[in-house]
Formats: sequence, C-alpha cells, structure tokens
Amino acid sequence: MIGFVVLHYLAEEMTVQCAEALLGLYGDKHIVLVDNASPNGSGARLAARYQDNPSVSVLLSPHNEGFARGNNRGYAHLREHFSCLFIVVLNNDVLIRDKDFPAKVQAIYEETPFAVLGPDILNPNTGEHQNPGHLEGFTRKELEERIAKYQNNLQHFEWNHIKWRIKQCFRPAPSQLPKPWQTPAEDAVLHGACLVFSTDFITRRPLCFNPDTFLYFEEEILHYECRQDGLKLRYNPAVQVLHLEDVATNLAFRRSLRKEKMIQQETLHSMQVLLNLMTP
Repeated sequence: MIGFVVLHYLAEEMTVQCAEALLGLYGDKHIVLVDNASPNGSGARLAARYQDNPSVSVLLSPHNEGFARGNNRGYAHLREHFSCLFIVVLNNDVLIRDKDFPAKVQAIYEETPFAVLGPDILNPNTGEHQNPGHLEGFTRKELEERIAKYQNNLQHFEWNHIKWRIKQCFRPAPSQLPKPWQTPAEDAVLHGACLVFSTDFITRRPLCFNPDTFLYFEEEILHYECRQDGLKLRYNPAVQVLHLEDVATNLAFRRSLRKEKMIQQETLHSMQVLLNLMTP
C-alpha cells in the first residue's frame, strides 16, 4: 500500500482536484486529507464528500497547526492505521497525473533504496523544474549570516520592501542557469511540495517533519536531520508531479506586503530551529 497526505487549507476545489487525481492512480492506496482548521467550512464539506469512500480519510484539526504539524498528523494516522510501504506528503496544489506513479516509486526504491525521495516537480505555468531544491544544505556560518539578514530586514520591513520593489523595476532579468533536474542526485535538499517517505524512514521516524516550525524551511531541517540519522535522500526525475503553487497562501494573504512579511517571519523562526539543532 502507498499512503498520501494532503494538507488542506481554504482551497477546496484545489484539494478535491488533487484527491481525485490520487484516486485515479493504479494500485492499493489510502489518502488522508488534513484540514488545518479552514475558517470557510471547507474541511467539513470535504469530510461529507468523502465519508463513503473507504480510500479516503478526512482529519479535522481543531486549530491551524501549520505545515509541519499538520502534515505530521496525517503521516502519523497512516503510520498507525495502515501498513504503508511508502507515504507521500504533498501540497494540495500538486497534481499527480501519471497513473503508474506508485509502481515507478517502487521500482526506484528497488534499484536505489531511499528514505526520502523527491520527484521532478514541474510548475506548468512557468516551465520551472523545482527539484532538487539545492544540492547541499547550509553550513552553520551560512545559516547565521542568513538569520542576521532576515532580522535586519524585519526591523524596517515596510521600507525595505518598498526599496526592493523599486530595484525590481530597474533591474535586468537575471540569466537563469538550468537546474540539474534531469540528473538523479543523492543527499540534495528536496523541495517540500512533494516528498515520498519509504519504509526505511517510516519505521524509524514517528513524524515526517520537525514539529517546532509553522511554515517554511522544513526541507532544510529534514535534510539536516536525515543526514544526522544516516537516512538516504534521493532525487529522481523518473517520477514527475505538477505544482500549481501557493493556492492556499494566496487565499489566506491577499495583500502581497502582508504575505511577504509573514513568509520572512516564519522563515526566520524555522532557521533558528535549524540553528538550535546544529548547536552542540
């Protein structure tokens, strides 16, 4: 069996589209939809929609637990109630169109065993391939420098944001170096929009993400923890998903300034969590 965890917040139509695509995949599967206390009542509607489908569970969180803890809830449910060889944790704005996705994941595992697998993640609107996130994690020094930069930006956030907007108007488009998305990679930082956890990970870790974060930087923390625990991370473009990107956060934060400040605040907090893990 392969399990799927889909974290839901507000964007009901997108979550349904994601879930229906998963139901169309070949093989034995179970899907857990975790509603992160959506204030628009969409969690209850999802529960009603799938109440008679034995392949779908809907978990209603009493409050918004954020990305890591929300996904942990679904992961723990599958780990406790189902014998999954793989658990796929994916955003609700990710679509898996390849019906052979489970079989391909199994084939990759048999050829090159992994604890965590990252697929090719394609944004169909921009043509960008988002995996691997980057090939190496941060050193302690790099992380400390980035934390200092975020702290400085947040002290005068509105003014810094205005300056950044003005610079963007006059800055030439950057030359884009192609990402190495066509080549499998080991121990890279994997994009968090879709992660496949194998039985190597499931049997050792009761949670998929560090629960001390709310949003952002989960991939870097996961990368660090896996390296510390000797768990193999792999990127393989033989499996692909589509990422429509930021549907839920765009609904929750319609003003770009407010959204950008939230991103920086939560990223700063998550970076400090990683720094604490690195501290002897």
